[in-house]
Amino acid sequence: MTSGLANTKLHLVNTVEKANEFLTWLSQRRPHNAIAIDTETGELPNRPHSDALSPWHGRLRLVQVGDGEQGWSIPWDEWAGVFYQSMDRFDGKIVCHNIAFEAKWFEIQSRWSIPWHRAHDTMIMSQIIDPIGSAALKKLTSQYVDSKAAALQTHLETSLHENGWSWGTVPVNFEPYWSYGALDTVLTMKLFEQFWEKCGPSQIYSVPYELEMATRKIATRMELNGARVDLDYSKKKFEELNEYGEKVRKWGLDTYGGSITSNIQLVRIFEKLGAEITETTPSGQKSASKDQLKMLVRDGSPEVQQLADIVLKQRKADKLANTYFKNFIEGNINGIVHPSIRTLAARTGRMSITEPALQTLPSGDATVRRAFIPKDDEHLIISSDLDQVEFRLTANFSKDQDLINLFNEADRTGGDVFTEIMRQVYQDPNAQKTDPRRKLIKGVVYGKLYGAGVSTMALTAGVTDAQMKPVVDGFDASYPGVRMMAQTIEDAGMRRLRSEGVGYVQTRTGRRLPCDDDRVYSLTNYLIQASAAEVFKQNLIKLDQADLTDYLIVPVHDEIVLNVPRDGYEEIMETVKQCMTTREGWEVPLTAGVDGPFENWGAKYDG
Repeated sequence: MTSGLANTKLHLVNTVEKANEFLTWLSQRRPHNAIAIDTETGELPNRPHSDALSPWHGRLRLVQVGDGEQGWSIPWDEWAGVFYQSMDRFDGKIVCHNIAFEAKWFEIQSRWSIPWHRAHDTMIMSQIIDPIGSAALKKLTSQYVDSKAAALQTHLETSLHENGWSWGTVPVNFEPYWSYGALDTVLTMKLFEQFWEKCGPSQIYSVPYELEMATRKIATRMELNGARVDLDYSKKKFEELNEYGEKVRKWGLDTYGGSITSNIQLVRIFEKLGAEITETTPSGQKSASKDQLKMLVRDGSPEVQQLADIVLKQRKADKLANTYFKNFIEGNINGIVHPSIRTLAARTGRMSITEPALQTLPSGDATVRRAFIPKDDEHLIISSDLDQVEFRLTANFSKDQDLINLFNEADRTGGDVFTEIMRQVYQDPNAQKTDPRRKLIKGVVYGKLYGAGVSTMALTAGVTDAQMKPVVDGFDASYPGVRMMAQTIEDAGMRRLRSEGVGYVQTRTGRRLPCDDDRVYSLTNYLIQASAAEVFKQNLIKLDQADLTDYLIVPVHDEIVLNVPRDGYEEIMETVKQCMTTREGWEVPLTAGVDGPFENWGAKYDG
């Protein structure tokens, strides 16, 4: 760590002389031919403070520009022209910390857009270099630049509180405010200068960094595109689900004399009915968690089973109503919702969607998906899913020839790989896809990918451990390469933990995924999840190169949803399928299907 802020100079552009001084400074030569850009935003008068973070509801207040030595704050209302003039002149690298935020504000509230072909993001760099560390600017700079980096922020927050100011009302010429903003650009550049040594061209993380920057550009366009929602349907479902939840809660109170939404009271009710509660909270309190309720549905008395099932349904109804439909109703802009896409939400590089949290949508459930409709009568919805991508990657990485052959034969004949495995494990060549034993096979496969034990697999499948164990043993006997793959990855992780101080696994792009010291077994799951994320992101780039980005709505898990013209959708569907399929370099191709066209996204899951 270096004490690199002692000679930093911060400026406020508030006179013609200062504007000229800023433009002269910008013309100087500097390392990497790079500058950092940042914004300070706020809410409009009489609006919620949360609007300060929304480019659709808030307002730009300051734009800051800086390098590793000087930072400049430019009040937007008075001096935006100076910023435009400076950007017309500058042709070097543009660096942000959290470019996803800045890009949307400039796109919506200015006539300047981020030049993505020469843009960089130190937040993305930090997440690739250290997937489990904090990506917050002040924490990073305290670690890499100067331990005093957060002091100005603390002083500013104290001043805001003392004066009753918010981010929308603090005066732009208040020195701690504009200095805080200007300093962020200096800090960002100091981080860039260090991170560039690992993420720049031909460096150790150059490939995953380039992948993530390209993905971030596409994701930002999807956020700006947004998705049209059926508000009438959303309001109707919100009311229905709330009414159902109220009825269930009243039924619980009338029947058992307690609240089924209170964990303490629900546990007490179950215990009075003779049920054993084995799950606990971190504090040691007994917990009626989702897994506990599933166990009660499987193992409890008829009355316990009924109550547990009802509580699970009530919780689902509450979540659908408040996490999704309420968000659609309150958060739409002229009928369009603009989800926030985090392209690096987990250490594995998996994406997540918030506002609303589409990443947690129940798998295969059409209820919420029906709210997503084409943007107008001239468009339709299509979607494309990767086919069993995690299992296909497992077959590739395991090099189990029988499993590889099984996939390739299924692709050739249009068969179902889970059905074929079921037939082998149970030695029943006549078993069909509708056979309930297929669910057990899927539970084993995905349980192994997630590092689950027999008990967890059994709970997921709704069967006992005794029923699940022979299925697991049968799969291991048929495809030993899968077990050997996991053992090899774990052994390598342990060696790295002993010799390098951290256990990790490495993807094909060179991305390193560290594990917690006591969870080396999780590395197999990290490799599969991260590889699936990278494949999906590479496919998004292919869609972008095919000029389909303006049609993209939202990515959810391994699925991409598109809004396409009615006229010519067939050709687009074929292009999407080609872009979403990867054959080169894999013994088992990573294929994808395309579904549609639909009048709403949920139609894909109906029936």
